[in-house]
Amino acid sequence: MDVGGRHIVLLPEQGIGDTIMFARFIDLLKQLPIASVSMSVSRNIAPLLGSLGLTNVMHGECNVPAMKVKIMSLPTLLLQYNSFPHLSKPKKVHGSKGYFNVGDVEKTDKIGFCWYTENTSWNAVAKKIPIDLAKEFYDKLSKKRSVVSLQMQQDFMPRYLDSDSWLDTAKKVKALDAIVTVDTAVAHLAGALGVRTINLIGEERYAGWFYYPVKSAKTPWYDSMELIWYEPYTNWKAGLDEALKKLCR
Repeated sequence: MDVGGRHIVLLPEQGIGDTIMFARFIDLLKQLPIASVSMSVSRNIAPLLGSLGLTNVMHGECNVPAMKVKIMSLPTLLLQYNSFPHLSKPKKVHGSKGYFNVGDVEKTDKIGFCWYTENTSWNAVAKKIPIDLAKEFYDKLSKKRSVVSLQMQQDFMPRYLDSDSWLDTAKKVKALDAIVTVDTAVAHLAGALGVRTINLIGEERYAGWFYYPVKSAKTPWYDSMELIWYEPYTNWKAGLDEALKKLCR
């Protein structure tokens, strides 16, 4: 695939978390001999991706004359130009320290908590903590730390997010001391910002491929992310108890 002098338009692929995760490779793409790199995405995530220095961010269907590349195909494209920093042993993935620049924010000592997702992915069943267990975790943690909700809908915690813009959400997340979350887009966003992220992965069969090797407490994709595994996936209490220990040491 020759991209020399071409205008590249990136297309989102799968969920928002996947788009956030693979956006780390955009800076490497920009180093190739291309004319420009733009992206066609939904309006609520466009400002966040625009912070990566894209030539243009479009909304809706892309009808401009350009080479269209799905964002999760960037490693394959970069490999063709020997521009993908692959390792024989995957100790770190490019951008693992964080790659979104959302400006300076005032840091707080708050902990963010995301306990369920409304997506319908193949492993969504493992990303919905029962509300009674979520409340129990909040009650215990809030005795020692200030805890806020990372749900867009009002729940039993103090509301923290007030915009559907992912750039606004990123600024709010960056201000947190740490987050505890099921494996959803918020987890990828926090990792991409270098915020301490305790990710409740659960059971191997419901884990994303990028969290391998199984049972590892760390991932080469995000330096600031800690993984908590537990079986079966419904043993949320074990995962939440481990998160509590990590935050209250």
